[in-house]
Amino acid sequence: MMNKINGELVIARTILIKKAEIIADRENREQRIREKAVRAFEERREPKKQRKPMTAEERVAVMKMLKRLNAGKEDSND
Repeated sequence: MMNKINGELVIARTILIKKAEIIADRENREQRIREKAVRAFEERREPKKQRKPMTAEERVAVMKMLKRLNAGKEDSND
């Protein structure tokens, strides 16, 4: 009889510990989500940095590079 009660107490204790762990994990996850949302909101409030415009030489170089890359892809498909 005593062993049965002790066994049931151990099972009940284990269940309560696991439930407490689940609740703590859920609260931690919710806290991380809240912190992430606050960080994202703060980042959105900051003005975006503007890129400097490309020079004509840079645009020509980029176009040449893209043409070379595309030409290489067409050759490999044949």
